[in-house]
Amino acid sequence: MLANHQIMFKELIVVFSEYYLNYTLYNKNAQKFNAYNLTAQQDTILFFVKDNPCITANEIAQKFAISKSAVSQVLSKLEARNFIKREANPTNHREFFIVLAKEGLAYQALSDEADKEFMTEHFADIDLEQLQNVLQTMKKVNASISSSNK
Repeated sequence: MLANHQIMFKELIVVFSEYYLNYTLYNKNAQKFNAYNLTAQQDTILFFVKDNPCITANEIAQKFAISKSAVSQVLSKLEARNFIKREANPTNHREFFIVLAKEGLAYQALSDEADKEFMTEHFADIDLEQLQNVLQTMKKVNASISSSNK
């Protein structure tokens, strides 16, 4: 049984890598991301902030298992380029929330546009139940990974 899981795991990695490559190569809007000249780490953290509004730098460091100093450096660069801004937590004045700023909101809009176009073109003919099964499976995998890393 373990051998079958290992085979499936390797196939999943190949399929997810191929999907990511196809998304970046064949999605006309996604290619516009290159103009922003973000590093992979900046891009990843920016998307995380987009999906988790009002998050703190400490929470980002915990999620990515990197030092607060490393997060601070990335956030400072994103802030300098107006992708994010820090807003004081009204209930704890020593803490700041990280939220999208002007360039971050533009990046988010581009992301939404790229996703919508790609989804319309490539997902429309896939049965919704099949997509829901993939989603449920990946949520279980992510929950397993998260719970084992606490």
